[in-house]
Order: sequence, then structure tokens, then C-alpha cells
Amino acid sequence: MIEPGQLYLLAVTVLLLAALAAAVPVLVGIVREGRQRRRRGQPRPPDPQSDDSDDSPADSHPCPHCGTSNEPGFTYCRHCLEPL
Repeated sequence: MIEPGQLYLLAVTVLLLAALAAAVPVLVGIVREGRQRRRRGQPRPPDPQSDDSDDSPADSHPCPHCGTSNEPGFTYCRHCLEPL
């Protein structure tokens, strides 16, 4: 006879596997889209939480790929993550 604890563990395991099965295609799609954008040279869409206002420091360095101003000393753009 199956005990209630074992039945609960089985139910939780089945639900976790179902959630994982639903999430994998979405994650694969995200990775594929990122690779396609990188091949085409398109920058990532703008982050709605990023602060791209015009109050950047005077000694900022613009990104050659997207034009976002970056502080000196950074190796990658803070917006498109391309090397500076």
C-alpha cells in the first residue's frame, strides 16, 4: 500500500517534471532568438528599467554599436553588451 507521504512526493515530482517540460521549449526559444540577433548584428531590445537619460558624465565613452554612453574603464557596453 502507498503511504500518504509517498503519494505526496510522487505528485510533487510529477508536477515539477510537467513544469520543466513546459519551460524547456520557452528557454530554447529565448536562446535561439539571442543567437539569431547576434548573427544579424541587432542589439538587444532596450531594457525598460535602464536609465538612459542625458545626465551622463562628460567623460563618457559612446558605444560604437548602439551609441549608449558608458563610463570610462568599462570593457563592455551597459546596454547592448558588445565590447567597447
